[in-house]
Amino acid sequence: MGYLASHTSGKEGFVKVINYQAIFFSPDPTAAMHAITEAYNFERALVEKCSQKRLSRVVSAYRHDSLLSAGQPYPVSFIIFERAQDDIRAVLDAASDLDLAVRLRMVHNAAAGIAQLHSIGVAHQDVKPSNLLVFSTSVTTKDSAKIGDLGRATDPQRSARHDGYVIAGDPTYAPPEQRFGEIAATFGARRLACDIYQLGNLLTFVLGGVTMNMLMDMYLDPSHTPRNWKGTYSEVLPYIQAAHAAGLATLDHTLDDHPLKADLLNVVSATTDPDVTRRGHAASHRAGQPYSMNRIVTELDLLSRRAESRYMEAAS
Repeated sequence: MGYLASHTSGKEGFVKVINYQAIFFSPDPTAAMHAITEAYNFERALVEKCSQKRLSRVVSAYRHDSLLSAGQPYPVSFIIFERAQDDIRAVLDAASDLDLAVRLRMVHNAAAGIAQLHSIGVAHQDVKPSNLLVFSTSVTTKDSAKIGDLGRATDPQRSARHDGYVIAGDPTYAPPEQRFGEIAATFGARRLACDIYQLGNLLTFVLGGVTMNMLMDMYLDPSHTPRNWKGTYSEVLPYIQAAHAAGLATLDHTLDDHPLKADLLNVVSATTDPDVTRRGHAASHRAGQPYSMNRIVTELDLLSRRAESRYMEAAS
């Protein structure tokens, strides 16, 4: 459960609380207690790690604790996170005409947050519009958004229940190989490549209002969908690649004649490539670091700067 809260100083935050009441309504309260407390302890430890490493593009926590208040039969455990204006999905719903410069800077911030997590050995695995939290919609603000919700992240230094799931995060935003039940053998191909895909999925949503998963689902024959396919992922991959190409063509049409269109499509294509062995920046592959985020972050920064320059020129 989550609540908005404010301190007497005026500082506001988002409070994430363990819902102990739900445990006692569970058919197996003991198992439910173990699962919930394990998830809380995992996220609390990961939040502490991020705070110690000063990850500026990941939503930070002010405090965590367990308190016993009047009328409560048990302590309430909570984590207080910094409060954002909203998530990017809600922001775009409220301001559909938000300039591309602002949108791109937010996605660049998301990429920077993912890169910061990867730098400490952590994969987010649940990058989606509701987890990109917006702090400013001003075109002059460089630090406009941060990645939040580490509840489904993977840290090789600490085990978590969801580590054993084929899809750790929201299946709606999972990369295609995971949706088809494929489990890659390495941490990079399974975890880091997942984050790269989800970043591209997010960029597609920010540019066109729908994710790459939604676009590919539109063009996949029913017999080639995760629900119906009975073969291997390598066997269905050509059909997914064809749907991916059709999705890129749709996004191409959506972007019309925007000067940055070709470069934006290249980023989307590289980050959402259904073939996990080709996913990521081409230069990173050539350097032997296929799932490095550095060049992706740099390219999104450059595209953001170009969009910001165009905005300033038009406004002057």
